[in-house]
Amino acid sequence: MSAANTSAPQTTPCADAPTGSSVATTQPFTLRVLKKLDAITILSAVLCVTYVYLFWNSVSAWWFNPHWSTDDALQQVFPFHSVHHPEIFKGDYVTEVMLGYLAPLHYALGYAITWICGDALMTAHYMMLIQVILSAGFLFLAVKKVAGSAPAFFAILWFFHTRHVIQRMTGGLPRGWAPVIFTGFLYFLVAGKHRALLALILAGCLLNPPAVFLVGVTYGCYLLIQLMRAESRAEYLPHFRRLLLCAPVFAVVTLYVTHRPESVGHLATYAEASSMPEFSRNGGRFSYLPFVPAATEMRSYAERTFFGKFNKPSAFWREYTLPIVIGLTLLVAAIGVFRKRSSIPLVAWCFLGCSILVYLLARWLAFALYVPDRHINIPFAIFWIFALTVGTWNALQLTSRSSLRRSWLSALGLGLIAFIVYSGSELNLSSNANFNWKDTKRGGWTLWVKKNTPETALIAGFPTFIDPVQLFGMRKGYATIETWHPFYSAYNEEMKRRLAISLRAHYARDLESLASILAAEKVDYFIFERQRFYPERLRRTLYFKTFQPLLDELTAGPETDYAYRQLPNEVDLERFPFMPYRDRLAVIVDVKKLQEYLAKNPRS
Repeated sequence: MSAANTSAPQTTPCADAPTGSSVATTQPFTLRVLKKLDAITILSAVLCVTYVYLFWNSVSAWWFNPHWSTDDALQQVFPFHSVHHPEIFKGDYVTEVMLGYLAPLHYALGYAITWICGDALMTAHYMMLIQVILSAGFLFLAVKKVAGSAPAFFAILWFFHTRHVIQRMTGGLPRGWAPVIFTGFLYFLVAGKHRALLALILAGCLLNPPAVFLVGVTYGCYLLIQLMRAESRAEYLPHFRRLLLCAPVFAVVTLYVTHRPESVGHLATYAEASSMPEFSRNGGRFSYLPFVPAATEMRSYAERTFFGKFNKPSAFWREYTLPIVIGLTLLVAAIGVFRKRSSIPLVAWCFLGCSILVYLLARWLAFALYVPDRHINIPFAIFWIFALTVGTWNALQLTSRSSLRRSWLSALGLGLIAFIVYSGSELNLSSNANFNWKDTKRGGWTLWVKKNTPETALIAGFPTFIDPVQLFGMRKGYATIETWHPFYSAYNEEMKRRLAISLRAHYARDLESLASILAAEKVDYFIFERQRFYPERLRRTLYFKTFQPLLDELTAGPETDYAYRQLPNEVDLERFPFMPYRDRLAVIVDVKKLQEYLAKNPRS
């Protein structure tokens, strides 16, 4: 592997390197840009723009559609409703915990966008746009700096093709800043902008601490390697000293961002999580434990850049793609060493090595460094796109005054990479990029709740069924599965208590029991999932391992012996004012009006 520095190859200039001097400064900007372009750069740009257009067409039905979002937005976007409706989630314990996942700078930006556009759902779309543009922009600049414009356009095409990275930005969530931080780090380092890099790390602490932790470790390792080299020690020593001075600031800011109040409890240790059904691979809320073997998991994530989720490559490609890609990466690095030129920059190797190191450390310290696979999922993709694109282009550059003759072999090399990627994932345009939640996915009850209930209402129901109540219904949710995060002890215990109560209410034996259970928790409206009472489902109710014994007990009675079965068959507000909504999927009960009804109509 080449331990080359981050500068472009010294033996030949980049295809788009400036060729003029005083003449260029007197020519119009457009003419100067056109003079720098060659056939390969133009072809690469056209292919890139074409694919980005196809990508946009593939997601345009959902992106910037206020009726669509993604599943994790159900837990991390709804707090922005409070910008224009401050009473909705005021004093809500669940909302306070979910706010803890929104780092300060992310929240501030989301708050500003929501204040301007007036819609939290659209804020998520705009946040995603910002994340995608910044990620693509930094990646383009990084590749262009060390290889040229043609490979930079190719890298952007590959970036948009890598759906598992794009869908991590869907919904404009805090995790979407990871590609921005990684690509920004690569650009600022290869460009020698160390002060800007420190500013990026500080911003990253306020946006996505897990991602910036990897960046900080990589930067430190990179500087240490440069200090060990006599020829670069004098240049990099000031940068290392500056990093050491800033490190305590970064640490304090990160601790502030990640701090949780006592009401949330302590973070689960690996030993604790191992005995918790919530983390079990067999029916857990988060099926993490026992961990998949590290080698197996790393291979799986390394392959994702080449295999589309909805594509089925041949057995040959499934078996040999990764060995071929690793061999190709090592080959272009070896060519760089042999030809005494920079092929794959040192920073790329540091980034790969540190992502593996942090991943292994996160497994050992689970869950103190967040979920381990987050440290290799996006980082592996960014490494392949950056290292293979830059390495192939630089290693295969020829010596010629003509840019076309100099770069034709490099272009063929990128074509080979494109062939490998296409063989595993084709155009990769068939998925919805994880825009998997529509406001009416569970029926029209979310819109009814939003329009017909007080803003201060507390909504309960079957936990999975009411997942969208906070985001699309704009009301407090008593307990949902999306907001059930078992990582923190006190919060987990409270949520398990609420979830058990929700299940007991859903399968209550009579209306009196239903009203009693919900009134004690100050629930205003309860939502039944009607299909849960179909005879064929009632007997085969499978749920999370934590609650399966309770559900088995609650669903053991006769299928007609439930409060749900005592509800009227249609909405009749004059006779039954406690049931204001019913459709094929849901029934809504007004708890206070149910109490009033039962008081006026006591059972004998």
